[in-house]
Amino acid sequence: MADTTAQGREMRPNRVTFHGMTAFLKSQFPIVILTFVGLSAAFGNGSNLREEGSEDRMKICSDHRVSARAIRNAGDIQAFVRCAHEFMLKAGPDVARAAFHEEGLWRHGPYYVFVDEIASGGDESRAFVYPPDPSREGRVWGRLVDSIGTDVIAEMSRTLAVVDEGWGYYGFRHPATGEDEAKASYFIKTEWKGNPAAIGAGIYARDMRGTCATDDVTAAELDSAPSQDSLRAFVECAAELVAAKGYFAMDELQTSSRWSHGSTYVFVLDMTGHQVLSSSGVRVSGRSIHEWGGADNLVTNFGGRDLLEVANTFGEAFLYYSAYNPTNFAVQGKVSMLKRVVAHGVPVLVGAGYYLPPGGTSARHSVRCADNNISASAIRNSRDIEAFVNCAYELVMRTGPDAARRAFHEDDRWSEGPFYVSVSGIAPTGDGSMSFVYPPDPSLVGSYWGPLADRFGTDLLAEVYRIMELVDEGWVYYSFRNPATGREEPKSTYARVLDWEGHRAVIGAGIYSRDLPGTCRASEVNAAMLEEDPSDARLREFVRCAAIQAESSGFFAGPVLSSGPRWLDGSTYVFGVDPVSGAVEFSGSPSSFAVSGRIPEVLFGGRNVLKAAMPFGNSYWYYNFADPATGEAEAKISFVVRILINGKPLLVGSGYDPHR
Repeated sequence: MADTTAQGREMRPNRVTFHGMTAFLKSQFPIVILTFVGLSAAFGNGSNLREEGSEDRMKICSDHRVSARAIRNAGDIQAFVRCAHEFMLKAGPDVARAAFHEEGLWRHGPYYVFVDEIASGGDESRAFVYPPDPSREGRVWGRLVDSIGTDVIAEMSRTLAVVDEGWGYYGFRHPATGEDEAKASYFIKTEWKGNPAAIGAGIYARDMRGTCATDDVTAAELDSAPSQDSLRAFVECAAELVAAKGYFAMDELQTSSRWSHGSTYVFVLDMTGHQVLSSSGVRVSGRSIHEWGGADNLVTNFGGRDLLEVANTFGEAFLYYSAYNPTNFAVQGKVSMLKRVVAHGVPVLVGAGYYLPPGGTSARHSVRCADNNISASAIRNSRDIEAFVNCAYELVMRTGPDAARRAFHEDDRWSEGPFYVSVSGIAPTGDGSMSFVYPPDPSLVGSYWGPLADRFGTDLLAEVYRIMELVDEGWVYYSFRNPATGREEPKSTYARVLDWEGHRAVIGAGIYSRDLPGTCRASEVNAAMLEEDPSDARLREFVRCAAIQAESSGFFAGPVLSSGPRWLDGSTYVFGVDPVSGAVEFSGSPSSFAVSGRIPEVLFGGRNVLKAAMPFGNSYWYYNFADPATGEAEAKISFVVRILINGKPLLVGSGYDPHR
């Protein structure tokens, strides 16, 4: 953690619909920004492409195993399906089919493995594995047309003609609600007893972050069952409201029971720390006073650390502090989250929180390593970091400090590049904090860190101490030297308290990111670098940084994104399309989409992928497209992210040719 410098797949043979999507689309006026890049390197080349390289794909399961019980997001679904595919290839169809039907590892709630025959449509596709209803197995599905307008099986077949594995988006009955709802499934082309097949699993939009199902994401739900996961979902939905309506969200925040219940409420701060909106019913002289006591008391609450700048840099951040609870008149530990959005062209921080039980210190309940086991080489995001730290913690508990120390320093499973486990003593300052495990420089083990002041205003180890006095696990945000760049960069670490040979210590691991609001450097994320050395990771960075540019500048970003040298290089360019009319609003290559509405009719076999993408926070598209550099039709994969600009939805994306 420290460095020597601070720096129901319920397919039925009838028509299914996206529950509530029509009303949503009618209430919005979306525009779509996309970017496409033609690759000159083979799919999977490059030092950061372990997850994309075909020769490495079957190693993923040994690097990252996720059980059905532990699935929380799309990344988990992807790892889950890859593990299921590897298991099926090793065990054979009959053994795999029996295992996929058992509750536990491969089946839990709405999460299960399915295997379907690849065919031109549902009329010809047989279900080979379908745990929700085994009686369907071996039978033809029948025509399966959803509200987006195509047969679901036909769309899966079309996708797998472009790539060997990918995502599909469709409407399907959710077992918890009984309603047809948006669902995303990841599937892999395979073989089942000599027949071409697809193995996959899916997740509903309401179960993904940022999709804001009204009946699931409420203050009452958070108040009754608080956790960092439910807090994140609540804040993200409140942030979407503020981004869409800006200060006009005040009436809804103050009057709707969705945003205030018990001790749970939404607040909005400007970048100086002053509260500008709140759903709290507590008023003093007619004013809602923020629990921190205003901008002047940030030092008191956070030991001098600039948490506003932390949230602005990272885009979102969890905060741990003590606060007065007006419902029981006691000072308690509290976990809050801030999320940065742009409202009326101005960045603001949307937040909420929950109180810890009196005398309690647990921030959340960790997922067991048995359900989410990941190695350093497979880490891709913050969810993976949490799983990695949980596994490291369990290793210490199981083997003891000596054996764990050797493993953390010598075993590649625990250390690769910027990902490693560290253990340090918990003390009020770095002067009193000893290093117990530090793979980047084992010579520091046994010595005291000394002061580690970072760009956010306090000694890093002092911040760890402050947080771990309140909770026994949580996130720490700081700046630190990135070994890949040699520069001090923002880093977020997940940490847990443990006993280390009689010392109160903290075990943790962290992750750097180049697509945060405070880290989207043009010198590191740009069209030229993506075109020269493409990868899925760079693709996502490029898309998210373009989205941040669009959020900051609104529709004035159009000329910059369509012609600026950062966003236009070779066959890489940005363009905006209205998903309702299909009209091109702007483009770095105007001739590529000369015909309005050409996207669904020509590229996707008639499927309106613009509409299909709307319910999800992000999505992938697969199609054939004319490379502007060569004029030849080539396979394309696009990744798109939904954001809001001036209250209107926007999809930001980029793409590449997977077969070059």
